[in-house]
Amino acid sequence: MIIFTIQLNVYWKLPYKYNLLITMFKLFFIILFTTLLLRAQDGGDIFLIDSYITPEIPHEIKILFYTNDSVKSKIIFNKKDEFVVSSEYATEHFFQLPLKKLKSDSSSIPFEISVETQSGKRYKGDIYDLYLPEDYELNMEDESAFVNLCVGTFLYLLPMPTYFFDNNSSNFALLKELPVVAFYNGGYNYPNGYIAVEYSYVFEKNSPNFLRIGYKHIFQTNTIKYISFGVNYTTDFNGFNGISPEISLGLFEFYDTFTFYFRYRFNVKPSSDFENFHEISIGLFTSVFSFNY
Repeated sequence: MIIFTIQLNVYWKLPYKYNLLITMFKLFFIILFTTLLLRAQDGGDIFLIDSYITPEIPHEIKILFYTNDSVKSKIIFNKKDEFVVSSEYATEHFFQLPLKKLKSDSSSIPFEISVETQSGKRYKGDIYDLYLPEDYELNMEDESAFVNLCVGTFLYLLPMPTYFFDNNSSNFALLKELPVVAFYNGGYNYPNGYIAVEYSYVFEKNSPNFLRIGYKHIFQTNTIKYISFGVNYTTDFNGFNGISPEISLGLFEFYDTFTFYFRYRFNVKPSSDFENFHEISIGLFTSVFSFNY
């Protein structure tokens, strides 16, 4: 009460236009607080705590999540296989299922959580991925899915074309990036970031071999799949030792598991400006073959 009285006295001593501005701010925060409070009471928030497949045989799927209010819940795998988690209203939800009851044509299984509030409203959470154990034999839904996976993996392993250029010359190259370690937070479709090793061979260049080690951070978007910013340590084993900041655009999915990207990179040698050069490339990204954390 004392704090409110002091604020009120100061308020009336201000000029009218400032009083009006303060009033607008108060109304804004009241509306914002009311909206957040109503949403919190409606039970639409889903907090995924853990999701994994047990490494020991028989493999089992285990998923634990909480909601901010009592709701009924179910889990949808591959956008079609639905399983009830909580048939009664609850805030803590635990799901367990033998892996053999699901079919998968890739090394990961996408799933999403759907809840129904006591007022009858339905909400869906983000799409997450469960990664299959390395020793698990994939159960292909049909022959075409197996062919798609093989074709996608073959294309992913191929080196991709790259265009190198500076103020005086330009060259084409072949490049292959391999994400080694991927860092996840909550199991989204894409990792928060990853560490990659990359090799490039530049045609018609005195020092054609380039090796890079770097970190890339991924931001998922609603318009394209993601935007990634990264920085690499770069060497050609023959005097060029520098850094390579880059930006990548994940444009669309390719055979479900792979994402086609476009990348621009600037290669800098700190001690020599005339050796700096630009790079434009395309490629396929996936973290399926990475160590995921």
